[in-house]
Amino acid sequence: MVSSSTERTAMEQLVAQLRAHRSELAALIEDRLHQHGLEHHEEAALPRRGEDTDDEAAAETQRSADVINLARVTAELAQADAALARVAAGSYGLCVDCDEPIQPGRLSAHPAALRCAECQGLVERSAQHAARTHA
Repeated sequence: MVSSSTERTAMEQLVAQLRAHRSELAALIEDRLHQHGLEHHEEAALPRRGEDTDDEAAAETQRSADVINLARVTAELAQADAALARVAAGSYGLCVDCDEPIQPGRLSAHPAALRCAECQGLVERSAQHAARTHA
C-alpha cells in the first residue's frame, strides 16, 4: 500500500503540473490575442487575415482556424480552472460520477480529468450511441 506521504507528494506534483499547464494555456491565449502589438485587453483581437493575403477564401479559412484553435485552448483553460476549483474544494482526484478515486496514471496523463476511466468510457459510449441515433 502507498503511504499517505507518498500519495500527498504525488497529488502535489499533479496539482503543480495542472497549475503549470493552466499558466501555459493562459499565456497562449494572451499571446494569440495580443500578437499584433495590441497592449490593452479592450484592444485584443484575432489578427485580420485579409491583410496577410489577397485571397479572401484563404483569409477566411485561416480566420476559421484561428477561432477553432482559440476555442480549443479556451476550453482546456476552463477544464484546468475547474480542476483547480476541485483542488480547493477537496474533491480533486475523485470521479464526478461514481465518487471513486481516479487512477493515478489517468490523472498523470490528463490532470484535469473529471471521471475515472470506467465512467469516462460510459460517457463516451453514450455520446456515440446518441450520435448514431440522431444521425
